[in-house]
Order: sequence, then C-alpha cells, then structure tokens
Amino acid sequence: MPSARDILAALYGAYRLARFDVSGHNYFDTSTTGFWRSFFAAVLIAPFYFLILHFRYAEFADTSFFRFVALETIAYIIAWVAFPLFMSSLVREIDRTENYVPFIVAYNWSSVWQNALFLPIELFAITGVLPSAAASLLGLFALAAIIAYVWFVTRTALGVSGPMAAAIVGIDFLISILIHTVSVKVL
Repeated sequence: MPSARDILAALYGAYRLARFDVSGHNYFDTSTTGFWRSFFAAVLIAPFYFLILHFRYAEFADTSFFRFVALETIAYIIAWVAFPLFMSSLVREIDRTENYVPFIVAYNWSSVWQNALFLPIELFAITGVLPSAAASLLGLFALAAIIAYVWFVTRTALGVSGPMAAAIVGIDFLISILIHTVSVKVL
C-alpha cells in the first residue's frame, strides 16, 4: 500500500498531466513496486463507484442486490486489469516495453481525476439533481476532456505518435464498453 505522501505525489503528477504538463510524469514512482501500488487508485475510486451502484440498482430491481453488487465488483476488477494486460502485449509489438510501467502508473493514477470529473455528473443524473439533457451534455463534455487527457498521458508516457496514442485510447474505450455491456447483460 502506498504511503499518504506517495498517493499525494502521484495525484499531483496526474493533476499536472491533466493540465497537459509533461513534467507530471516526474511525480510517479515508476519502479516495479510503484507499478503495483498504482493500482491503489482503484481503492480510492471504489467508494464513489459503489455509491453510484447504490443508485443504479433501481434499474435492476429484479436482480438480487447481492448478485448485482457481486457482478459489478467483478466487472470493476476486470476493468482495472484488462487494459494493463492488453497493453503488456501491445508494448512489445510497438517496441515500447521500457515504457510499459511508467505508462500504467500514470494511467492508473490519472483514473482518479477522470472519475472525479465524471462520477459526480453520473450521480447527479441518476439522482435527478440534473435534468437528463443537462447531464447528457455535461457527460459528453466530460468524456471529451477525459479522452484528451488519456490521449496526452498515453502519448507522453509511451512516447508514441498522436495517431498511435489515439488508437490506444480507442482500444481502451472499446474494452471499457465491452466490460460494461457484458456486466449489464449478465445482470
């Protein structure tokens, strides 16, 4: 488990990257230990994710709450593992193996800020605080900002071209959609 200081440094680095400042990469622990500790970002996001699930459960009222939470928890874990596993193969194909750990570390910690932007919008939409049209528009703007952010993290951490970074972000997005779709179908 990372120390509070390590977490704050990583979140600050991810914040700098969100401002399109490449020096944000300097705040990450890119050792093997830092790689594994970067998955702690999932723990930071989890309470907010499960709060959203609490409100989303109404859509699946015919499913037992235990089944709903169990399947969504499995989907959450798969989502955190699937893309890094995919990337472990892709970096070999694009000759960026040495950039894999720094990329995944930056990618994982940047997920905290992505979720900090998107989850409140989803929560306000689900609870009716925001009208559906306003939530959709805000969600679209948030998604565009997140895609730009992940593209920058990908391009700078992997040292790839803009189009290659865009392709990787697209694959990440498709993996996320696939995991979500399967989890909803299983419910």
